[in-house]
Amino acid sequence: MRKYSGLMKYKFYLVFQGGKELAFETNTDIRTAKREFINGSIFVSTENNYTINISQLTSLKVKIQH
Repeated sequence: MRKYSGLMKYKFYLVFQGGKELAFETNTDIRTAKREFINGSIFVSTENNYTINISQLTSLKVKIQH
């Protein structure tokens, strides 16, 4: 996980097709963020430079941090 100063609003735990897992913190709610459609896939970008192919997700868990 990348480290950034300050507390991030959301903590996501993602599982992709094929079993790859990713856990990260961000201020972007990827559940409602603007989608970009590229070559039949759906992508979401966060402010801390993660680009997530949400069409490849099998599981998404979020914890809202206060």
